[in-house]
Amino acid sequence: MERFTAATYRDLSPQELWQRFKAGDERALGELAREHYPGLYNYGLRLTTDSELVWDTIQDLFLELWDHRETVGNAVFVKTYLLKALRYKLLKTRAHQSPIHIDDSDQVGPFSVSIEDEIIDQEVHTEQARLLHQLMAGLTKRQQEVLYLRFYQNLDNHEIAQIMGMERQSVANLLHRTFKELRSHWSPDLLLSLLLLLLPKR
Repeated sequence: MERFTAATYRDLSPQELWQRFKAGDERALGELAREHYPGLYNYGLRLTTDSELVWDTIQDLFLELWDHRETVGNAVFVKTYLLKALRYKLLKTRAHQSPIHIDDSDQVGPFSVSIEDEIIDQEVHTEQARLLHQLMAGLTKRQQEVLYLRFYQNLDNHEIAQIMGMERQSVANLLHRTFKELRSHWSPDLLLSLLLLLLPKR
């Protein structure tokens, strides 16, 4: 296999890295881990408040990928594949260990880690953080998760459906219902400005 420099690996697409990892290139898997770790960690913290569990689960995920590299499938959407795998592993952990807080329900409440934490990390004005927290607090956890995946992770409905184990149309319906609820309580301009705060810094 052709040997690449570190800079060359960073220039490869996720699909190209995936194919090299499947062919036995450990550095390609390392580059995938480096590139996707922040998004995986952020998403994991939206499913459980146990940061150590999230860290350990991500490490286990990449170790398992390496161990099964010869049989793992082709990932057309690598980001979606990894997010779905992490979600599955965290939910599986909940089923086999003493209860941990991973809420997959439609109850109203904060989506695990307070959304304000994300906003504070992005150094947004405290009044905006207060308003966004107020906006999100009125949504179910499933609605909060679908907004997070749509805006922060920038995934389309098909990718979100794969991650959350839903039909694509169900995701579209959930987003439509969520926006309808938000529009009934917030002006369009304010709603748009608050939702834009969910976008990650570039």
